[in-house]
Amino acid sequence: MTAVIKSSTSKLTAAIAVLTFIVGATAVSYSVTLFLANYSQQEQPIVLRVTQWSGYMVASDVQIDVQNRSSVVSSVSGSWTVPEVNASENMTFSGVWVGIGGYGEDTLIQTGTEQEYVNGKTVYYAWYELLPDYLVRVNNIHLQPGDTMTASISLVNENTNTWAITIRDVTRDEQFKKTFIYNSSRLSAEWVVERPKVNGTVSTLADFGNVTFTECKATLDGVTGAIGNFSYAQLVMQEEDTPLVSVSSLDGDESGFTVSYLEPPSPTASANDSAQNVAAKTGAFSVYTKTVGSKRPREFSFV
Repeated sequence: MTAVIKSSTSKLTAAIAVLTFIVGATAVSYSVTLFLANYSQQEQPIVLRVTQWSGYMVASDVQIDVQNRSSVVSSVSGSWTVPEVNASENMTFSGVWVGIGGYGEDTLIQTGTEQEYVNGKTVYYAWYELLPDYLVRVNNIHLQPGDTMTASISLVNENTNTWAITIRDVTRDEQFKKTFIYNSSRLSAEWVVERPKVNGTVSTLADFGNVTFTECKATLDGVTGAIGNFSYAQLVMQEEDTPLVSVSSLDGDESGFTVSYLEPPSPTASANDSAQNVAAKTGAFSVYTKTVGSKRPREFSFV
């Protein structure tokens, strides 16, 4: 009888231990899920209309002023296919990139691909940039339209502000990776199609067709998730009141979207455009954008 009691007690103790473990694991899982749920409660994205960027950005809270946001971003990553740009009468430019910072403030670390039509030639290359320094071309990646690219930026050491930039051409199995010391604001993460400044002037956007971002993830406050897991905003590039691109909603798993080039309207259509003033509707918004050749031209583009 004593033996039976000891056995029952042992079983009861083991059952309680298992139950405690399950409850504890559930609590941890629930806390992470709750963290993501708190970020992803917005049903409709905030749409910001800007002059040079298009895509999506995430932050601790995109609805509050920049100075009140938390410095929580420690990584960003994404994938896309290099688009083919169409010929045009004038020189045209487009950049596709992932980045951290730059949303209404002056730090920005980014890496991506450039697609240009310059002096009758198409030009494609990979690059990285840490503002206020100049864009640096990655010469060991020989990308072409149709190549699949992956890119990531991650904080390696918070105490020393060490960051790792990685960009890879999956199609050609070519990769660039390097660490940098950089004092980032860590206020936002972005996935963007851009028309850069060239010699201090906003360039004409290249006709890139479509760019689809996939596997877009960021880490905020130690938690990694898709765009839709956090407070996010959609960025739509426009010239005055005329949109230059369309930006899709997030896909099913909220980690991807498509940016599509829009043909500019005819001068007559522009003159008759009755669109409301966007600045009045959305308020002031500024982004820190990369400047191509503001003090020195990029020799590899102008040949």
